Amino acid sequence: MGSRSRLGCLSCRRRKKKCDEQKPICTACLRNSLGCLWPDSSPQGGLTPQLQALDTRAIEDARALAFVAHPNFPIGSIPSCPSNFALPGSISSVSQTWRLLDHYLKDTANRLSCLQDGQNPFLHTLLPAALNDELLMNSILALSGAHMMQRIPQLDREMQTLTWLSYNRALKQLRAALSTDFSAGTSVDAAWRALLVISIFYLLEATRGTDHKAMQRHLDGAHHLMAYAVRSASSPTQSSIIPLTTELYVYNSSLASFTTNCPPISLSISSISPPTVPANIDGVMCGCAYELFTYVPRVSTLLWDFVSHDPKLPRNDLITQYHEISAQIRAWEPYSEQSGMVACAELYQRSLLLLLDSQFAGDETQIDIEQAFESLELLLARLPPTSPIATTATWPLFCVRDNRLPWPP
Repeated sequence: MGSRSRLGCLSCRRRKKKCDEQKPICTACLRNSLGCLWPDSSPQGGLTPQLQALDTRAIEDARALAFVAHPNFPIGSIPSCPSNFALPGSISSVSQTWRLLDHYLKDTANRLSCLQDGQNPFLHTLLPAALNDELLMNSILALSGAHMMQRIPQLDREMQTLTWLSYNRALKQLRAALSTDFSAGTSVDAAWRALLVISIFYLLEATRGTDHKAMQRHLDGAHHLMAYAVRSASSPTQSSIIPLTTELYVYNSSLASFTTNCPPISLSISSISPPTVPANIDGVMCGCAYELFTYVPRVSTLLWDFVSHDPKLPRNDLITQYHEISAQIRAWEPYSEQSGMVACAELYQRSLLLLLDSQFAGDETQIDIEQAFESLELLLARLPPTSPIATTATWPLFCVRDNRLPWPP
């Protein structure tokens, strides 16, 4: 890391941090996803002819590749390089953009969903919507880049730069959209679009796993947008994004009550209007366990209330809630016939019960709790690691690990 000097970027000077003076984006700004500004220069993205070309052509290049990803087109046959397409711009900027979107199409999208390829809404719903929406496309490119950095720790600097350029552009575009699009007749469309983008941002930050405050900010924004969308009597023009956006919101909001360091926020999942709630079909994130996901924040809230309760006061109300919620979770049955979906749903069911029982059941049931752990391990053995639904099995594993530690995790 270079020493602090008057030649450092303005962002490091403002924060009184050392700057290594790497251009166009210094290491500190790259690591912290900050706009890297230099004296007598324009913001990042307009510093060099190469970055100017990237800024103006990245979305067009991405659209060219996305056109290949028709729902009926085999994902495996998408080219890994743009050799079959005559795309404008410098070779480096074009190939980097292609590489980001190619990674999304072949890897990121299917890892996000338990539904694969032609059934995966991250491909057949989100990509078509992004073809004419620069904000959505930038969000996709940023998410793909964050996932690529997780998969390839030594990813080249150019790809990291493009990732954070895409993320910063998307953040700026979202702020602009929120300030201008909430006008008469367009507010519902703007709310659902913003909710989808913020849900993608949350996935990006969850993939990074280094900024819980950013995750919480995105989640807070999602709560406000979902409440606005639910209260509105109008339907969005692009209704195809509602099921995906709703399930992303439920999935992120539910599991955040356990996977962030903040107490659970009161969620109004039960107030989501019926047309937005998936029917008895396997969902993109929740599989066949959509209803179980709505219990997660209730369980989290109850556990927080339990550990923060004054031990000198009676706990009758909390114990009553425990028995009610436990009975409802035990009575839940999967509707899917796919063994992987059912196994993952049962993982969630048993993990929720284990969390409740370990706090409320008392020492006399310790043997039962140990047996529950053994049962979970047997259930995990039924779920092949290569099964697409295993993508969403991370949270039950988190519960199994942390349930032997003091609550909260």
